[in-house]
Amino acid sequence: MKGAKLFALVVSLGLLTALGDAQARKPDRDESLRSVAERELALTEAANAIARGQAALERERESIDWAGELLARRGRESLRKLDIYRGHRVERETMGQVRARKLYKLARGGGLLELMFEDGSDGRLTPQQRVVRGRSVRRLVDHDLELLRVHGEAEKKARDELLAATRELSVLAALDSVSRLQAEALDLTRAQVDPALRAAHRRRGTLQRRLGSQAKREDRQLLAEIGRERRDLVRHRGLDLLDPHTLVRPVPGRVVGRFGAYEDRLLDVPMHRNGVEFAAKPNDRVRAIGPGEVVLVGALPGFERVVVIDHGGGYLSLTARLLTITVSEGEEVEAGTVLGRVGPKAVPDGLGTTAYVEVRHGQRPIDPAPYLGSRRHRR
Repeated sequence: MKGAKLFALVVSLGLLTALGDAQARKPDRDESLRSVAERELALTEAANAIARGQAALERERESIDWAGELLARRGRESLRKLDIYRGHRVERETMGQVRARKLYKLARGGGLLELMFEDGSDGRLTPQQRVVRGRSVRRLVDHDLELLRVHGEAEKKARDELLAATRELSVLAALDSVSRLQAEALDLTRAQVDPALRAAHRRRGTLQRRLGSQAKREDRQLLAEIGRERRDLVRHRGLDLLDPHTLVRPVPGRVVGRFGAYEDRLLDVPMHRNGVEFAAKPNDRVRAIGPGEVVLVGALPGFERVVVIDHGGGYLSLTARLLTITVSEGEEVEAGTVLGRVGPKAVPDGLGTTAYVEVRHGQRPIDPAPYLGSRRHRR
C-alpha cells in the first residue's frame, strides 16, 4: 500500500469515526433504523478496508523479511569469498616477490644468462633447448602475474557484491521502517473504528428487534448488505467481532462434554478438554461453525476423521468424530456448510456418540460455548 493512499485512508476513517461518534450521541428520537444501519455499514466497510490494509502490510513485511534474509546470506557469502580471494592474492604476491628477487639476483650476477645459455654438464644443450628454457622462465613470470590479476578481479567482484548487498539491505531497512509506521497508523485507526462499530452494531440490533418484521423493504436490503460486509470482516478478523450465540452448532444435540477440566467417567481420573462434545446420532450431518477455508482433512488419533477450518485472524476450528467428509482442502465454506457425518468412536469414553469441536486462537484453546447458537437446524 502506498504511503499517500494509506494516509488518505487513515484521515477518511478518522473523520468517519468522529462522525459516527457524533451521530451516536444524538437523542433516540432522532434515530431511525436506516440511519443507524447506514452508519454501521459505513463503519463495517471501513473496518474491512483496515483489515485488507493490514493483510497487505503483513504480506509486504513477509516479503521484506524474506528478501532481507536472502541479502544477508548473499552478503555473508560475498564476505567469505572476499576473505578467500584476499588470502590467495597475498599468498601469490608473496610467492611472486620471492621468485622475482631470485631472478633479480640471477640477473645481477649474470646467473640468468648462464641459466639460459649454459650447456649443462654434458655439453649437449642445443640452441633450441636454450630458447625453450628462456621461454619457460618467461611463462613462469607471466603465470604469476596472471594469477595475481585473476585473484585481484575476483576480490574486486566479491567486494562489489558485498557493497551492493549492504546497500540493498539499507533500502530494505528503510522500507521496513515505513511499513512499521503504516502498520502503527492502521492499528491506531482500528482502535478508533472498532468501538464505534460495536456501538453501532448494538444500537442497530436494538432498533431492529424493536421493529421486528415492520422494517421497510429498502431497510431490509440495507441490512442484507450489512450482513455481507460483516461476513467479509469476520473472514479477515476471525472470531473477534462475533456476537454471542452466532456460531452455528455442528449438530443439534446438547453439550455433553464441556470445555476445561473434567473427570473421566471410565478411568475416574482428572482430565482437561480443549473443546466441546455434542450429543449426536450416527450419520448425523455435521456443520461448519463459521465461515473460512478448509486447511486440513484427515484423521487424528483419538479424534477419528477431522476437518480443520481457518476462520481468519489466527482462529482455527477442528471438527472431529466424523465417519465421512464432504469437503476438501482449500475449499471455502460458509457457516452451516455440511462437513460430513458423525461416526462411531474408536475408543468409548462414556459420553456415547458425539461430535467434537475445538476452537483455537494461535496455540490457545478457546471455549466456543458462549458463541454457539441455538439447536435449530435439522438432522
